[in-house]
Amino acid sequence: MVSMFVMRRTRFSALMTSAGIAALVATAVIVPPASAADDRTPPLPSIPRTPSVVTPPTDQFIVKFKDPARSGSALRARSFSTAAARLGATAKDLRATAGGARVVRTSKELGDGDAEKLLASLRADPAVAYAEPDIKLQAKAADPQDTFYPLQWNLFSETAGIRATRAWDVTQGAGQVVAVVDTGKTSHPDLDANMLSGYDMITNSEDARDNDDGRDPDATDMGDSTDIGQCADGSAAMPSSWHGTHVAGIIAAVAGNNEGIAGIAPKAKILPVRVLGPCGGQTSDIADAVLWASGAPVDGVPPNLTPARVINLSLGGLLPTCPQAFQDAVDTATARGSVVVAAAGNEMTQASNSTPANCRNVVSVAASGPSGALAPYSNFGPGVDITAPGGDMSADPSGGIPSLTHDDPSTPEIENYAYAEGTSAAAPHISAAAALLMAQMGPTATPAAVVARLQRTARAIPGGCPQGCGAGLLDAAAALLRITMLVPTGDLNGDRKADAVARDSTGTLWLYPGNGRSGWLPRVRMGGGWNVMTSLVGSGDMNSDGKADVLARDTAGTLWLYPGNGRSGWLPRVRVGGGWNVMTSLVGSGDMNSDGKADVLARDTAGTLWLYPGNGRSGWLPRVRVGGGWNVMTALVGAGDMNSDRRADLLARDSAGTLWLYPGNGRSSWLPRVRVGGGWNTMSTIAGRGDFSGDGRNDVLAVDSDGVLWLYAGTGTGSAGWYPRVRMGGGWG
Repeated sequence: MVSMFVMRRTRFSALMTSAGIAALVATAVIVPPASAADDRTPPLPSIPRTPSVVTPPTDQFIVKFKDPARSGSALRARSFSTAAARLGATAKDLRATAGGARVVRTSKELGDGDAEKLLASLRADPAVAYAEPDIKLQAKAADPQDTFYPLQWNLFSETAGIRATRAWDVTQGAGQVVAVVDTGKTSHPDLDANMLSGYDMITNSEDARDNDDGRDPDATDMGDSTDIGQCADGSAAMPSSWHGTHVAGIIAAVAGNNEGIAGIAPKAKILPVRVLGPCGGQTSDIADAVLWASGAPVDGVPPNLTPARVINLSLGGLLPTCPQAFQDAVDTATARGSVVVAAAGNEMTQASNSTPANCRNVVSVAASGPSGALAPYSNFGPGVDITAPGGDMSADPSGGIPSLTHDDPSTPEIENYAYAEGTSAAAPHISAAAALLMAQMGPTATPAAVVARLQRTARAIPGGCPQGCGAGLLDAAAALLRITMLVPTGDLNGDRKADAVARDSTGTLWLYPGNGRSGWLPRVRMGGGWNVMTSLVGSGDMNSDGKADVLARDTAGTLWLYPGNGRSGWLPRVRVGGGWNVMTSLVGSGDMNSDGKADVLARDTAGTLWLYPGNGRSGWLPRVRVGGGWNVMTALVGAGDMNSDRRADLLARDSAGTLWLYPGNGRSSWLPRVRVGGGWNTMSTIAGRGDFSGDGRNDVLAVDSDGVLWLYAGTGTGSAGWYPRVRMGGGWG
């Protein structure tokens, strides 16, 4: 077994200063440069910076008549109705605009083709001056004004980049923690605001170079410079790389501060965990670092109070089998909800021979260059899960990945920027994109669901990749722009059928009224701006007015009650309380204590499950501790009464993908749990409660990794589970 891992990068070059870019001699070579004359990647192509324009589907239009009298008469209604009827829809005249036009709404949303047909029909009327869609405009994330952003082809190139700016229209990763298990942290003005304290996990004081005996809470990078022959016979002397800072900058450098570069998840936080010193780091230290980063206990080390949802490992060594100690650590971290990402390696060989990229539950990342093709140094093959920009400086230094560094090879006192190439630079692209997805998908998102989303939305490698590049090239925009949050709510429109709400990637909340026959009526727009909410809960009737309500937690941790008005909308919202960010899961459980009022379950960061009994007046009675150890569950679902005993039950999915039914006893606790089935890790969302099939029994909705929504109609027997599932449509994630 190897005992040492090294950082996964081939070389740094081309320090960037305010005076310009100067190509320097390649330094800090860890493995030989992997390029040959016939493998050179073409220079960076010109980048189209003009954004594409897409007209979204709409159900609203603006029509102006040439004759104001016609505009105010019944004749206009005939024009609207005739045009809409040709598309199987009706039209309603809503109001006049200040400019004398009319705002018209159709009974269903029309896509580009049907919308154009409607407009063409209206424009053909000689009485119509103009007709156009009444589209929604949203605030868009502009390109950041950071000095070196124009050099970050890896972020914006449509050919070879990950399209980060478009992903920022959805989220910039606020609230997420990414652990960089590497050489440690340095102070850099383009990163300090996003840096947590972290921990130094190096046990050997000589390697740590900090005059301490063993591990300590100071994760500062003391430098990894080496003398001739220090790492192996004949090995060259190497200056310090400041590798962890370069990797962290790719992930979370501050954006929009008119300085340096922009990180891919510029509002995420970096948790630095120091494991690499001169010549690399010990497997045992790195395995413990992965555990600690995920929030798992490590003997002799204080608890990590900021567990990472993503763990980046830009390090590795050639070994055909994953060390068991490392595999155990990765399995534990994944079970706790962390995505573990590793560089595939720079040896131009099969990634399956590289550790930790070849460990189970690790996302193995190959590197691409500025043309989008596989970089010549990158490992490849079936052991690769996905590819991301890692740079290729064989033709030009600007083909590298720009990020943070320091000028002085011995001390990190002079901050600067530099290009680098390697799978070390590719891995943090995936880690940052995973953090963006975690922010969008919410606290119940599983590592499997996040990875499946990144792989399913990856683009094809330009020119193909016969060597094996996994799912293809990371596309952060495609991954983020397809996300929805699905929450069954009960009857929101007063028709006595179960409904659901879904939040799309623009922050718009939609009501999907159930038709009582395992499907939906036309959806209804309930409003915009819901991206500020980190959790939505179908809470039932919280204010005792006989109508279904929704709870929503915002980014500040404030919980709000949105009382339903029974007509597909809300009464004025009510502040329920603050400090709810300590909860990793909120569940609309139904009535758990048999007092006839809707309750809520909440799991805190320690894994304790609490019952918040509703008081029927938009608030709570004193909370009740239900039990501990619930962090092993990757999803909690308020399923309603699943076993026909008239008590509210809970469904829970464990890290192995097994779904368990916890039958409520009507006294704020459970009867013995029942195994419902396995294989539920393929579902990115599991949601309940409600009778969507119209048979009087509670059902469950689930979205698989392909974005397909399935109805699992409950049998009402608890242990038996479901009738054959029903496909309710695609495009749900």
